[in-house]
Amino acid sequence: MRVIMFDRQSIFIHGAINSLRALIPEINITGARQADEFLSQLSASPSAIAMIDGNILEDENITLLEDIQLRFPALRVAIVLAKKDPRYVEKILQRNVMAVIPRNAAPEMFSAVLHSVSKGMVCLPGEWLHDFTAPQLDLAQLSERQYEVLRLLAAGESNKEIGRSLNISAGTVKAHLETLFRRLEVKNRTQAAMLYTRMMA
Repeated sequence: MRVIMFDRQSIFIHGAINSLRALIPEINITGARQADEFLSQLSASPSAIAMIDGNILEDENITLLEDIQLRFPALRVAIVLAKKDPRYVEKILQRNVMAVIPRNAAPEMFSAVLHSVSKGMVCLPGEWLHDFTAPQLDLAQLSERQYEVLRLLAAGESNKEIGRSLNISAGTVKAHLETLFRRLEVKNRTQAAMLYTRMMA
């Protein structure tokens, strides 16, 4: 598991690296305090998990997140937030962030989130979901096939994997997803998976 941290506080980077190495022996984790160093590490590991301090995005404008995701489409992003701010969480989820981790979470939670993200799963703090202002999911409005596509999407499967599981083409999966997004009034896979996870909790 390759993880690249981007955080201004070297003490947080150092503590997180030591804690996560103890919990995940196979982890390859490094940290960066400056954007150019972070981008350099991403260039060397474009499919890594990026664990980014949410304060940096606020300070440097959230377009930084869009830029790195355009440059590194295989990158999986987890945002570390110091405070619960539902509007900000909604804003970053619209940019395909896969996880939000409270900054004061225990190392075990960081480890669990990173394992989930490495498998393609969306991971959010449960108590923060109650404040999320996205539309409510009504499973009754979905066809059986759409429900299956949504379930597999929430499990972290790619379009190709969903197609293989349901014996349909990737193009058909894409068409189902477009319909799903409209019906659920969400903008992307992350929001759809989050709504499904909340409904099934």
